[in-house]
Amino acid sequence: MKIKNKGTFACPRCGIKCLTGTESCPDCGLVFSRLEIATNKDAKRKIKRHDKDFIIKTTNIPSDVSYVKLLLLTIFVGVFGGHCFYVGRYSRGIMFLINSLLLMSYVIFNKYLVNLDEGRLLAALSTIGGLFLLVWAYDVISVILKKFKIPVAIDVDEKVILGEEEDK
Repeated sequence: MKIKNKGTFACPRCGIKCLTGTESCPDCGLVFSRLEIATNKDAKRKIKRHDKDFIIKTTNIPSDVSYVKLLLLTIFVGVFGGHCFYVGRYSRGIMFLINSLLLMSYVIFNKYLVNLDEGRLLAALSTIGGLFLLVWAYDVISVILKKFKIPVAIDVDEKVILGEEEDK
């Protein structure tokens, strides 16, 4: 007889299954109530400073990110990485942007690239770039289903997070 765990969820930081109603993760120590005050603005600030210690990628949309804006950016400028730049996933956004610019250059210089190597190089590069557009389609679906991972961070003193707070 197989027993299903109906009251479990995955910890956003480490991925371990936790029982519903627990206050913190038994593995990594993340206090789940802190996720309610976590913001994307703080995560973007920490990403720019290359401080990724207290950044968590979660599917819960924080209060400072508009779902409608994220959806529209994903659909209309997602091919160029607009939705990634909006939420602070800069490296992913740069990959989208480079891929789109390369595909546009293949279209512009198609005449010259077809004559070079009988078009084999163009075919290979276009296929790789086209496959990368499937990632964009995946992002559209994940935003619609609210499964898109958004980085969040809690902007509190690091001593408090590390448990080094002095008692008053």
